[in-house]
Amino acid sequence: MTFTVRSLCYSARPSARLRSSLTLGFVALAMTAACSKDRPASEQARAVPSAASAASAGQKRFEIANGTATFLIDAPLEKIKGRSTKLRGTLDIDPTNLKASKGQVDVDLDDLRTETFQDDEKNKAQTGHSKNWMEIGPDVDPKRREENRWARFTIKSIDQASVIKAAEGTPIAVKVTGDMWIHGVSAPKTVAASVTFAGPADAPTSVHVVTTAPLVVSLKEHDVKPRDLAGKFLSGALEKIGQKIDDSVQISLDLTAK
Repeated sequence: MTFTVRSLCYSARPSARLRSSLTLGFVALAMTAACSKDRPASEQARAVPSAASAASAGQKRFEIANGTATFLIDAPLEKIKGRSTKLRGTLDIDPTNLKASKGQVDVDLDDLRTETFQDDEKNKAQTGHSKNWMEIGPDVDPKRREENRWARFTIKSIDQASVIKAAEGTPIAVKVTGDMWIHGVSAPKTVAASVTFAGPADAPTSVHVVTTAPLVVSLKEHDVKPRDLAGKFLSGALEKIGQKIDDSVQISLDLTAK
């Protein structure tokens, strides 16, 4: 599954810093722009989704072993790119009825690194600014920072599957419906993915999942916008970014669970 990130600032001049910085506000993963002032914490639905319950009868639990979430903001004047390589979560799969499967995939936004430029220093600066946008900067209250650190996609249903039963080595096309939680806001999403099992069909040992189309997230919907190191909104910053920032972040995932 793929995720997108945005906002970053690297130039020595204030105006250039602001333009770059707005370019990359994610993600992990996070994403909202266009507010004139911060909403009080009490007005935000910040509760982190509950962890997965035990697997149901017939389901086999797979723990995410490794993976990558990549992010793209395809703005008119600049393509902002980044990735996180720290994923966690579980997939509860019924090998005899894939449509009965559930799961949770978490992406660590604190592991986000932008790859927009060929210059490592510019990427490092943009990475720092993107984390500020998501309120996981170094001066943010530790509790608040931990709440915002993870982006979570909760799989609620498998609506379509090209094959109902697991098949070793054969990619299976699926359509997944779930909720994308980022920066205190949950939004319903539908994701297309390819699932490939290893091991016997009735008792697979691992599953490889790759999104076949990006999962699109709105920065504005998730209240991801220009902020300083402590998470305070930078009024007027968005207007100075212009066409270097776009509201849509495209997220792609590639993971293996065992």
